[in-house]
Amino acid sequence: MRNLTKLGEPEVLALNHEGWLTEYKADKANSTKKYRYRHSEIKETLKAETGYKCVYCESKIGHNTPGDIEHKIPSSKDEEQHFIWLNLTIACTECNRRKNDYYEVGNEFLDPYSDDVEASLEHHGPLVFWKSANTRAETTIRILELNGNNRQQLVERKINKLEEFSNLIERFLVQTGALKMLLWKQIQEMTGLGSEYSAMLDEVIQKKGIIG
Repeated sequence: MRNLTKLGEPEVLALNHEGWLTEYKADKANSTKKYRYRHSEIKETLKAETGYKCVYCESKIGHNTPGDIEHKIPSSKDEEQHFIWLNLTIACTECNRRKNDYYEVGNEFLDPYSDDVEASLEHHGPLVFWKSANTRAETTIRILELNGNNRQQLVERKINKLEEFSNLIERFLVQTGALKMLLWKQIQEMTGLGSEYSAMLDEVIQKKGIIG
């Protein structure tokens, strides 16, 4: 996970969220009224603010999944939050399915928009763990199974990314001049917000004490 900044509320949602909520509450079986938050303007803004990645596992949206709009507080827990912009983000199908309607006051999922998630988690190879005594981080990781065998595809993709990054680091360390600068630029791109699994890669260079 990366620390994120919420973008401005899309105009279509700002203008319509109150009316949409009234219509949804009056006819919850109507899928059109229920899923109006899937409007393209809303979804594109959510993807932009997360770097086109799952807010939880950092898998690229569109690689294996088009992405699911995620309610941080599930509508089953508080239907008033159904169309609230600050309650919406985007997740891959695998993370969204595992989170389901989990919400517990005092032990909520980590929130990359308001919590320092990068200081709450630590990476060991392709696996991510919680810092000591951080129960919210532990709950988040355990429910999403981010460090378990049940996310084999995720772990394999992260291993491949680590191998690619490790090769890049090895080349960077032995080069000089213009090529070294170009390799450093690539390292910065791979550890930037919009790159897949960048929190894991950023921790690699921090642990190695690598600077440009």
